[in-house]
Amino acid sequence: MNNRTIRTSEAKVIPLSPLPIDSVIEPLIAALRANCCAVLKAPAGAGKTTRVPPALIDYGLAEQGKVIVVQPRRLAARTVASRIASERGGRLGDEVGYHIRFDRQFHRQTRLIVVTEGVLIRQLQEDPFLDGVAAVVLDEFHERHLDTDLSLAMVRRVQQTVRPDLKLLVMSATLAAEPISNYLDNCPILESAGSLYPVDIQYQEVSTMSPIATHVVRGVEALLKSSTGDLLVFLPGAREIRQTQVELRNLEECENLQVLPLFGDLPAADQDRVFATSPQRKVVLATNVAETSITIPGITGVIDSGLARILEFDPNLGLNHLELKPISRAAADQRAGRAGRTAPGICLRLWAEAAHRHRPERETAEIHRVDLSGVLLQLLKWGESEFTSFPWFDKPDPIAITSGHALLRRLGACDIEGITPLGRQLVEMPLEPRLARLVVDGALAGQLERATLIAALLSERDPFQRGDRPARASHQSRSDILDQVDALLEFAHTRRTQFDLGTLNRNAAEFVMRAAEQLQRQVRDRMQVTSHVPDPTNVVDDVPLLKAILAAFPDRLVRRREPGGRRGIMVGGRGVRLADQSAVSDAELFVCVEADAGGADTLVRKASLVERDWLSGGNLDTRVDVEFEAETGRVQARRRVG
Repeated sequence: MNNRTIRTSEAKVIPLSPLPIDSVIEPLIAALRANCCAVLKAPAGAGKTTRVPPALIDYGLAEQGKVIVVQPRRLAARTVASRIASERGGRLGDEVGYHIRFDRQFHRQTRLIVVTEGVLIRQLQEDPFLDGVAAVVLDEFHERHLDTDLSLAMVRRVQQTVRPDLKLLVMSATLAAEPISNYLDNCPILESAGSLYPVDIQYQEVSTMSPIATHVVRGVEALLKSSTGDLLVFLPGAREIRQTQVELRNLEECENLQVLPLFGDLPAADQDRVFATSPQRKVVLATNVAETSITIPGITGVIDSGLARILEFDPNLGLNHLELKPISRAAADQRAGRAGRTAPGICLRLWAEAAHRHRPERETAEIHRVDLSGVLLQLLKWGESEFTSFPWFDKPDPIAITSGHALLRRLGACDIEGITPLGRQLVEMPLEPRLARLVVDGALAGQLERATLIAALLSERDPFQRGDRPARASHQSRSDILDQVDALLEFAHTRRTQFDLGTLNRNAAEFVMRAAEQLQRQVRDRMQVTSHVPDPTNVVDDVPLLKAILAAFPDRLVRRREPGGRRGIMVGGRGVRLADQSAVSDAELFVCVEADAGGADTLVRKASLVERDWLSGGNLDTRVDVEFEAETGRVQARRRVG
């Protein structure tokens, strides 16, 4: 079947240009009629994302409900929905719509809704039967976010227990199809050819000592001469995109270019400019949101920094954190393919060809490299408490499950009976459980703004330049992290950047402030708390926030070994040493907010004071250790509280 037409709800017939996926659609429909599950592997450019989901409607597989299409990224979800609606000659929000965080466009009669993984998980929490849903399509499954694995497992549980009629389709460009087919009871696997044009891949080794933006500008200059279409530049994040925009200003004016950013938090109108036609030659500066699902018309040249910010567990913070990492070979191939979607193209990789083969074949799934407390809390809310027997596609390490569950108990999010009322409140926050507890406690104490600033400081890149920090703290403080909060608030009012803590990077500080403001809006909506703009000239009671920090990091409580000393012992018995830069120099008890466990003693870079009378039974464990002393030949028992 080389040509297809679709019939919209208004009975308007629209011809579609042929795509490789068209030859697979009828066999796929037949497979889903005979089975509740199927796996589709199709490379970039095949058309799977825009053609397959509406085909489930056209061929009658969704007569009893909606089709839910799950995209890993908000930008892709909105763009994909718009493209499908356009191909079907309809208006976005009618037959085809989308639902992402803080933005939705659909109504009760909408038949196909593109959502993000988080939205699907919330829908499963509210309606465990998925009433009114006929099929779930998990697109770009190879990205393997933690929510990807959770979404699949939750839908599979629903399918196996209460909804055997529910259709489940897993799609990907670079998926290893056999394992997922085995997981889905050896369901059918279908494959489609792609339609990529040849891409000339070139390598250019660059110095890691120079800013990424500098190398990108040189790459843009080179590809403007050797290609005729628009250019797509892959950068690690919004920060590097803004830096590169600044560096490209002269070239933008000289060459009459249109330089456009593209990342997830960009306003929708700015995202739409990337996909609109332009008389000027475009240079699109994008994060890895542009790797899959979305096609930017006119791109014939790609410049790949080879870097991305990847979520990993940071033991220094006790939190999941975005780390700058080299991308895998599979991701590099996805990026290169963007240059060959509509015509022959060029991809310039900013690393040595010899080093390419040493990159990992593909990214490790998040379920094997992040803290699991957040996903376990979701399961507890869903009524699941047997974490190890839950139908994971890829089972997490039992030690990681035990650790995540223990943290939830310490945070007060669960007890022996399951999720607590506090846990239900934490799961509604768009944060990891630790930071959710900190923000909830801060908000209830009337200090939402400062609490969200702490959360943003711990989630984003430290805005204080390490090289400009004093070797030793010049003042005494009750909390290093609150010192940073106060400095940020003063920066917001006076634009001052020089502090006793060191030099504040303006761009990084503004990024943290924006992240905190966005978080404040989300928390206010969920908790219905009042808000005010803090004035750094007013004296604010720090005790509620100091207590909130303790509540978020109860497992990182430390007792100083001797008054005025910089060594202490943490809950569990590990030795710690305060870094010279920490100003928390005289507290008997403190919390390790940021610590480096690389040496014999954990080095605490940021600490926060704790008063003894703040401690309760939930913060302290009492145990009796029995030890044999060789010198005296006696057995001694010691009661330890910590």
